[in-house]
Amino acid sequence: MNSKQLQYFLVTAQKGSIAAAARELDIAQPAISQQLANLEREMGSALFERSFKGVSLTAAGEVFEKHAKKLIDDINKAKLELQQMAANQQGVVRVGMLPSIGNVLSMSLIAMVNQAYPHLKLEISTGPSYAVKEWLQSNQIDIALTYEQELEPRFMSVYPLIEEFMYLVVGVNQASAYYQLLQNRETICFWELSQFELLTPGPKDALGRLIEKYEQDTGVALKHDKAYSGQLMTGLRQVLQGEGLMILPSSAMYHLEESKVIKSLKITQPEMKRQVIAATNSNFALTDAIVKMISIIQEVSAAEQEAGHWRGELLSKAAKAESGADLNAAYLQQVAIS
Repeated sequence: MNSKQLQYFLVTAQKGSIAAAARELDIAQPAISQQLANLEREMGSALFERSFKGVSLTAAGEVFEKHAKKLIDDINKAKLELQQMAANQQGVVRVGMLPSIGNVLSMSLIAMVNQAYPHLKLEISTGPSYAVKEWLQSNQIDIALTYEQELEPRFMSVYPLIEEFMYLVVGVNQASAYYQLLQNRETICFWELSQFELLTPGPKDALGRLIEKYEQDTGVALKHDKAYSGQLMTGLRQVLQGEGLMILPSSAMYHLEESKVIKSLKITQPEMKRQVIAATNSNFALTDAIVKMISIIQEVSAAEQEAGHWRGELLSKAAKAESGADLNAAYLQQVAIS
């Protein structure tokens, strides 16, 4: 008996047909039939009842199905652990982050790892907040850089980085009515945002949920009618063209501010902000490489905050002073209270 036979057996049982299983697995039907026959001979029992309609499990087949599922699950877990072990031995750390965080951290992070820690290999993936959380849960990444809205205490250990301020972003365009109205402003009250057409993501995204929370807390309804792809770079292009305004942290757009193609107004009354966290999967042991990478991320975050690229209140200094377990428990309690 081998894993291939187990896979063929389970897919056939699920599909109720050897022909359907062959299509699902993209394998010739006679090859599956042969493997299933070999499996039945080894088990000493008929596992399927065959008819012109397809196949169904016998009583023995139903018993074997429970064991086959467990065996396949154990095999997959073993593969996962071996893959993680191989990555750890090579000093590979996989980091997932949102585009806005990547905009401020990626280049500096890569530069520091290359210059000071050549034994480490950094692999960066970027995606929306919900995807980054899924990657961490399924062990496709070792560290997630995300927002407090995606916090999942069931499997996350948390390392706070920064509480970033949020800004209203407008394109510097003399022909734009938005720019003409806001060009001399440095701040804007939250209630004033209701006067403008905004490009905002939906509630599946962490930013969308943050905006929704502030609307609920203040009772101010914002305008979300403008078509928006959900892609940061596309949204910023729309802002530059005067098609609408965006609510963003400085991490997402500081480079455009430096180029003087956009202007940002800090949102106040109430001050709009959110916490950025590094998170690991508590179901897997931390390697020395992962622990070191978290420290590097905290160091780079502090440097970008000091440079004014990431405007907000740094949290990682306090994080270094506490143990991971104590910090995680304290942070989860703080979020629950707030």
